[in-house]
Amino acid sequence: MAFVAPAGTPISPLTFAVSLARGMGSSAQIELGEGLAAHAGHGRYWLISTGRAAMVLALQAMRDVTKDPQRMEVIVPAYTCYSVPASVIKAGLKPRLCDVDPSSLSLDPQALRKVDFSRVLAVVTANLYGIPNHLRQIEAIAREHGVWMLDDSAQALGATHEGRPVGGFGDVGLYSFDKGKNITSLEGGALVASHPELSAALDRRHSALLATSATRTATTIVKLAAYATLLRPTLYGVVRKLPGLGLGRTVYDETYPVERYSGTLAGFAATLLKRLPELTRGRRDKAAALQAELRNVPGVRLIDVPQDSQPAYARYPFLMTDAAQRATVLEKLEAAGIGATASYPSALCDVPEVAASLPESDRDMPGAREVANTIVTLPTHSYSPTNLPNRIGHVLRDVLR
Repeated sequence: MAFVAPAGTPISPLTFAVSLARGMGSSAQIELGEGLAAHAGHGRYWLISTGRAAMVLALQAMRDVTKDPQRMEVIVPAYTCYSVPASVIKAGLKPRLCDVDPSSLSLDPQALRKVDFSRVLAVVTANLYGIPNHLRQIEAIAREHGVWMLDDSAQALGATHEGRPVGGFGDVGLYSFDKGKNITSLEGGALVASHPELSAALDRRHSALLATSATRTATTIVKLAAYATLLRPTLYGVVRKLPGLGLGRTVYDETYPVERYSGTLAGFAATLLKRLPELTRGRRDKAAALQAELRNVPGVRLIDVPQDSQPAYARYPFLMTDAAQRATVLEKLEAAGIGATASYPSALCDVPEVAASLPESDRDMPGAREVANTIVTLPTHSYSPTNLPNRIGHVLRDVLR
C-alpha cells in the first residue's frame, strides 16, 4: 500500500545529479553559507557536520566570551527535540527548562520572565515544525537580562516573524539540513551571526574542528540517494516496515561528532536553498488545505500562529483532547497510509537523561506534558496528495463521532 511519509524533502534525479556536481566544485559551501547569512540578515556563517553539533559549537563560543564563570545554564523549551538538551550537556553546560504554551507551541514568554537568570548563559528558541515562537518577546527578555539568544531555526528555514526571518533573531541563528528538514543533505548544519566577539570565538572553535571524513561523506551520499528514492509513497509503504531502520524513533544521544560540514554535501543544500521560496510556498499551501479541513472537525485544537508570522511548516501540527484519543487517531491514520506522528514522546522534564540534570523547580512542566500527550503532526511535503486533507478529515470524524 502507498504510504505518505510523515516528513521529508523530495529530491528528483535531476536535482540529485546537479547537486552532486555542484558539491564536487569549490564554491558550494560559499554559496550555501553566504545565502543563509544573507537570508538571516547576519554577516558571518559557519558550516558544521549536523544541526546539533552546530548548537554545541555556538554554546561553547558563548561560554568562551562570557566573563561571569557562574553563567553555566541554558534555558530551553520544555517541549522540543531531545538533541537540544543533549547539545547543552555535551557543551559542558546545564539545561534549564521553561514551559511552553500549548496553544502556540512557543516557549512561553510569561513563564520565561519568572526564571532566575542569575546563572543563565543563553536562551534557546525552538520554532517547532516551522512555526515561529514569540521571537520578538523572547529576544526582548534575553536583552533585558543581558544573556545570549540562540534562535534555533532547524525546522523553520523560510519562516518569518514580524517581517524578520526566523534564525535572524537574537545573537546566533541555527539551521539544519538533517533528514526531514525543509532543505536537506541528510546531515549538516549552519550557524549565522554578526556579534564581533562571538564571531571571533566561533572562528577559533570552527578552525579547530576536524573535517568530515571522505568515507562518512560517501556513505551519506549513498543514503541520500536511497532517501530520495524511497520517500515516494509507492516505495515508502514497503521500506517503513523493514526492521532495524528506527524510522520515527526519538532517542537521547550525546555521542555524535562535532566536525566541519562536507563540501560535497553542501552541493545538495545549496541547490535546494535556491528553491527555498518555492519549497516554502508549497508547504504553506499544503498546511492551509489541512487547516481548512481540520477547522471543521470537532475535538481538534489548531495551533495559534503568532501574529505577523509566516510559518515554513516542516510538518503541520495540531492537538487532540487526550493521549488515548490521540493513539486511536494515529492508529487509524497509519492504517489509511498516512504518516502522522506523535512527534517527541515526552516533555523534557520526563526524559531521564535530562531530568537528572534539572533543579527541582524544572521538573513539572504542565504545558510541555500536555503537548507531548496530545500532539499530532501531518506531512506537508510535495509527495502529499491533494486529497490528503479530505482523507485525514474522514478518519478524524470517524474516530471523534
